[in-house]
Amino acid sequence: MRKLNALAVSASNVLEKVTAIPLIIIGGLMFGVVLVGTFWRYVLNDPILWTEEAARYLMIWMALIAASISMKRREHVSMNLLINPLPAVIKRIIGTLTSLAVAFFLLVLTREGFTMVLSARSQISPALGISMFWPLLSVPLSGILMLAQLFLVLVIDWTGGPGSEGMEAQL
Repeated sequence: MRKLNALAVSASNVLEKVTAIPLIIIGGLMFGVVLVGTFWRYVLNDPILWTEEAARYLMIWMALIAASISMKRREHVSMNLLINPLPAVIKRIIGTLTSLAVAFFLLVLTREGFTMVLSARSQISPALGISMFWPLLSVPLSGILMLAQLFLVLVIDWTGGPGSEGMEAQL
């Protein structure tokens, strides 16, 4: 069990780091695009039309991909007030059932996201002129990343040991 726990903790940490690097790049790009768009609009009085759309798509990518890091860190909204008074065994059962419900939602999100991405391949964004495949790809990709982190968090919690803050502490 300790080896499985250590493997899950390691995999979760690697996935977090691999996910964080593009987020830093996307955040920098978004900052630059907004800065350029604002400068051109208000200083030069000659707005660049594509900056608003680019910033919007970059923000969507950043928010959806960052959700997997929140999943790993157990930072999503929870009902602590109702769950904390319960015994540890009940908390663990409720935590597992909640995680299974979230996993079901993420599976549906991922499946429907891929359907949406494939059906929007021929649509072109108005200002950037790119295929809507690229902005919409963030939905199924974020679903896959969140599912992976959710699975790893469940393994960590159920195997105990290092890296396990305990499922009951996070509800």
